[in-house]
Amino acid sequence: MFWTRVATTAVLAPITLSAVYAGFPFFHVMIALMGAAVLWEFTQVVEKIRLTPRVTAALIATVVGVGVAYNNIELSLAVITITWIVLLITDRSARRFSNSATQAALIFAALPAIALVAVFSIGGAATVFWLLAIVWGTDIGAYVVGRLVGGARLAPVISPNKTWSGSIGGLIIAVLAAAFVNMVVGIGISFSHLICAAGLSVIAQIGDLAESRFKRQHGVKDSGTWIPGHGGVMDRLDGLWTAAPVTALICATSDGGLASW
Repeated sequence: MFWTRVATTAVLAPITLSAVYAGFPFFHVMIALMGAAVLWEFTQVVEKIRLTPRVTAALIATVVGVGVAYNNIELSLAVITITWIVLLITDRSARRFSNSATQAALIFAALPAIALVAVFSIGGAATVFWLLAIVWGTDIGAYVVGRLVGGARLAPVISPNKTWSGSIGGLIIAVLAAAFVNMVVGIGISFSHLICAAGLSVIAQIGDLAESRFKRQHGVKDSGTWIPGHGGVMDRLDGLWTAAPVTALICATSDGGLASW
C-alpha cells in the first residue's frame, strides 16, 4: 500500500504542478474535473445515487461554475446559487422536506473549486503553489512523523491512526514547505506568511478530520477507488478543499496574492 501511494503521488504531483504552471485552460479544466469528481463521490457515499437528472444538473453547474470563475467570480457563484435553489424547489415540489445529498454535494464540491480558481486569478500560480506546498506538507509530515514517533491519538473516535505528533509534524513541515516556495518564487519570507501557513495547515487538518468523520458516519473507509493507494478524490482533496476558501478570502481582502501579504 505504501509504495502504491508513493507511485501514484509521483505521477499525479507533476501533472498537478504542470497544470498550475500552464494556467488557463489546463488548471481550470483540472479544477473542474476535481469538483465534478468530489460531487459524484459525495452523492455515492451518502445515498449511492445513480446519474439522475438532478445529479447531472449539479455536475454541469459545478463545471460551468468553475469555467465562468475564470473571468467572473460573481457570475460563477450565481450559477451555483441558482442551481441549488432549483434543486431545493424540486425537493419541495416532490414533498421532500430535508435537503438532499445532491444539494449538499453541490455546495461542498463547487465552492472550494471556485475558491481555487479565485486564488489563481487573484494571486497567480505562485500563491497556488504555496497553498499546495502547505497542504501536501501537512499530509506528508503528519503521515511520516506520526508513523515514526507515534504517541497519543489526536481524535481516536474519528480517525484512530492520527496522532498529536503527526499533527505537529505536519504543521512544521507545512510551514517549512511554504517558506521554501517563498524562496523559489523570489518572495521574501515574512512573519505573516509563516502565520498564514501555520493557520492553513491547521485548517487542512480540520478538513481531513471532518472528512474522516463524514465517512465514518456513512460506514465507508474510502470515498472512492479512483486513486490507487489513496482511495477517492475526496480522500486526497479534503485538506485542500477546506484551505482553499480561506486562502481565497485572504487574497480578496489583501487585494493580491502571496507577494502582497
